Amino acid sequence: MSDPQQIADDLRNEFRGGLAFDAVRRGLYATDASPFEVAPLGVAYPLDADDLSVLVAYCHRRAIPMVPRGAGTGVAGESLGPGLVIDLSAEFRGILRIDADTATVEPGVVLAELNAALARHGRRFAPDPASGRSCTLGGMVATNASGGNAFRHGYTRDHVRGLGVVWNDGTADALGAGAGGPTDRTRTITNSVASLLRTNRALVQLTRPLTPFNRCGYVLHDVLTDAGLDLPKLLCGSEGTLGFVTEVTVATAPLAGGTCLALLGFPTLEAAVKAAADLPAFEPASADLLDRRLLSLSGRGAEAIPAAVGAALLVTFEADTEREAGGRTWGAVEKLREAHKLAVLAEPACDPDGVARIRAVREGAVTGLYGLGVGPRPAAFVEDVGVPPAALLEFLAGAQDILKRFELSASFLIHALAGQVHTRPLIDLADPAHRAKLWPVAEAVHALALALGGTVSTQHGTGIARTPWVEKQYGPILPVFRELKRVFDPKNVLNPGKIVGPDPSRPAWPLRGGDRGQGAGDRGQTNGDDAQKSRTSDAPSVTPLMVWNDTMPGPEASKCTGCGDCRPRGGRGRMCPAFTAAGVEESAPRAMANLVRLLGDDPTALGSDDAQAVVTKCVNCKMCRDECPSRVDVPRLMLEAKARRHAERGLDHVSWVLARADGLAAFASRFAPVSNAVLGNRPARWVLEKLLGLSRRRRLPALARRSFLAASRGDAGAQPPAGDDRTTEKVAYFADTFANVFDPAVGEATVAVLRHNGVRVVVPPRQRGSGAAPLAQGDLETARELAVRNVRALVDFARDGYRIVCSEPTAALTLAQDYLLLLDDPDAAAVAAATTELTTFLGELHAAGRLRTDFRPLDLTLGHHVPCHLKALRGAVSGPGLLGLIPGVTVRTIDVSCSGMAGPWGLAEANYDASLRAGRRMIDEFDRPGILYGATECGSCRLQMQEGTGKRTLHPVQYLAHAYGLMPELTTRLQTPLGELVSS
Repeated sequence: MSDPQQIADDLRNEFRGGLAFDAVRRGLYATDASPFEVAPLGVAYPLDADDLSVLVAYCHRRAIPMVPRGAGTGVAGESLGPGLVIDLSAEFRGILRIDADTATVEPGVVLAELNAALARHGRRFAPDPASGRSCTLGGMVATNASGGNAFRHGYTRDHVRGLGVVWNDGTADALGAGAGGPTDRTRTITNSVASLLRTNRALVQLTRPLTPFNRCGYVLHDVLTDAGLDLPKLLCGSEGTLGFVTEVTVATAPLAGGTCLALLGFPTLEAAVKAAADLPAFEPASADLLDRRLLSLSGRGAEAIPAAVGAALLVTFEADTEREAGGRTWGAVEKLREAHKLAVLAEPACDPDGVARIRAVREGAVTGLYGLGVGPRPAAFVEDVGVPPAALLEFLAGAQDILKRFELSASFLIHALAGQVHTRPLIDLADPAHRAKLWPVAEAVHALALALGGTVSTQHGTGIARTPWVEKQYGPILPVFRELKRVFDPKNVLNPGKIVGPDPSRPAWPLRGGDRGQGAGDRGQTNGDDAQKSRTSDAPSVTPLMVWNDTMPGPEASKCTGCGDCRPRGGRGRMCPAFTAAGVEESAPRAMANLVRLLGDDPTALGSDDAQAVVTKCVNCKMCRDECPSRVDVPRLMLEAKARRHAERGLDHVSWVLARADGLAAFASRFAPVSNAVLGNRPARWVLEKLLGLSRRRRLPALARRSFLAASRGDAGAQPPAGDDRTTEKVAYFADTFANVFDPAVGEATVAVLRHNGVRVVVPPRQRGSGAAPLAQGDLETARELAVRNVRALVDFARDGYRIVCSEPTAALTLAQDYLLLLDDPDAAAVAAATTELTTFLGELHAAGRLRTDFRPLDLTLGHHVPCHLKALRGAVSGPGLLGLIPGVTVRTIDVSCSGMAGPWGLAEANYDASLRAGRRMIDEFDRPGILYGATECGSCRLQMQEGTGKRTLHPVQYLAHAYGLMPELTTRLQTPLGELVSS
């Protein structure tokens, strides 16, 4: 293998993209969504097709293996290898052209992105893999992806019309309809492959599995026709072993005019399989079978399934009209009701809300398996079997017998119409006894499938997982596969060891976590190369700097399965603003968990510059914690990592400023007129940017001449009053920095609205900033000091029955959740239990019928953004509903993404552009015509909304106070244009 420094030196003047050979980056690309781990030589990030050609030509000359990679969502290990990983997901992200019935994209475009763009034209790309929010089109071509609707819409290869490729020697060409004359390299490949297939035509047909749904190995039966060789179809499913894809042209289909779903229950899995056999007459798009174990293990979706139901069948119908889809659905339900014992668990639903509810049962059951925590968890190693649909029952019975023999349980998700069975045995990969069962279970399950005329790979790829069984499935045609590989890649540098392999010099199954257990059987050995050696499992354990009573950093990080759901592009959910902005692996929450798993308890390693390139991406929004299927608390892991870095090296000057943003703002507010003049002066802002890192482009809030807390001193009830008044709601208001020094009108409105509704309000005078800013930078000492001071200021109120209400969601989150990570203290727990966010509290009053509605009309159309930290509190989102109570107010809820501001993070010049990219979806929604003003509970989100659109944005409580007639001065404020650099 070549020397990394030599590679970097050789390519310095000709390769324009990035190269990384550090241990951290190599470790991040050593895993994907599979249970395997292989440390690569390094990682390359080509900028475009020409750059890729340069890189491939160089690697070909030097015989350096190359491993193409998209989002790394494959569960077969197809994007892992010991060579140079070439990440095509970072730069190749252009949707190049959308025509009447085709679309042309670069390979890094995510399926959800493409379908969002196509939807504007009434079209879609039909295959629907479960990872559609994250998987790339290049990855779909590589694995010949399909999805639950394969019965109706087939595989990716059925829709690909053309490909841009780079061959093994760096030669580029365009294949398919409309392509020009082939290059010499393409002509050589075409002639050789066509001759090979003609010679072996009978053998190709003879060795096809009986099931029509197969994507194992090289699928050859239909690529040579009278019209010639269909190279794009041949490349689909080749997993990067035959060439690189730089452009994809796919056929698109009309969006279904009507979609209807039904959820049916059966007493047994056998009964459900028999019923599904009657469905094809009604032309369903899909029929997913979920067994009772899948539902009960996950704990999600099970509430919709009565205990007596042994299996649930979720059937989807698509048609040109909703009426036609509904008719087919009802016809199928009635037919199955007559012929089989079933319960209609959910009436056929054709409206979007009903469809979403039924789909949520399936999605909740499948993703919920990954949240089982430590111990046995679903393992993907026999999950891709396909058999002829008529043999489904025989296969299921045999698979269950095998599992019983090995004393394992498993869940089954079955695409019943296509005979595709996703079996996930529950395995504890940290247990040597469990690891030892992997290979013999796979041998037995795959042998059963092949004996029934099936395939070991029907949807998820061959990769590392199933390459050892390709020869057993295809037998006499394997020499044809080898010759095909030789024609395309005579030096064996394109993703070696996949499909034709495996590499005899390496373990067949290089399982993750080799430092925690023994090899899994005689073939499934652990990975022994230096990614494993870079771990610090032999180093003495380091005491965590935060409170970890319920778990520890290592086990928490190991919960990550690498599924890639934290790399979404489009679709629902927010997940990670850092990945949204940067779009590279090291900014994804998966990488952050991997970093802790790889480096373990070594504070020096976690504090290194290479590690910090990952750690500093986390802005503690906590969205990944709540949206991750495995419920990995990545923000907590990153807070610990940042704290270790701070303990080792301290903070750089920009991080120091961000950590002390609250204190600096409070100090500057003492000289508000001078401070505002400085902040509004362009030369002064330039100096501040150079000295402190504060972006001179960011529109900042003006500092108030008098802080809210200063104005509140001496207010009645500043201390807990004597007496035992149990009839009135009692609130201790925690203002935090934004309402204190930047916009005291928020605090004034809060107090006024609460008192208008008969709530007894006190403003504890000794409160300080919540400490969220220093905590996010890893400055635990400062954050913990603020936590102690605030707990002392608030705990007496909490114990006296007061609700601690925060107008700032970040403050509520910090008091309610993060203080428990800083202080192992009953007083902190009491404050956390009493804390709530303001609009949530007002929503509770409204639900109890105790919120006054004597509002004056306001003729306003508001765009209300739901902040991440409000969602992270896991309570009701009440702001839009409260605003909707005001006569004349129209509220458009914006819940599409993070704002991208992330507290003071977005104030730094280094983060300004990334901040706007992260918040682009929210900004675009808010910028729509007709929305006049904005509303959001979060102070920093309000800054971003105003920055991105120039539209005035207030806290919801300010609109409520205005409508109550308590703050008429807000009329003038709403009509005043925002300042250029500073706005009040």
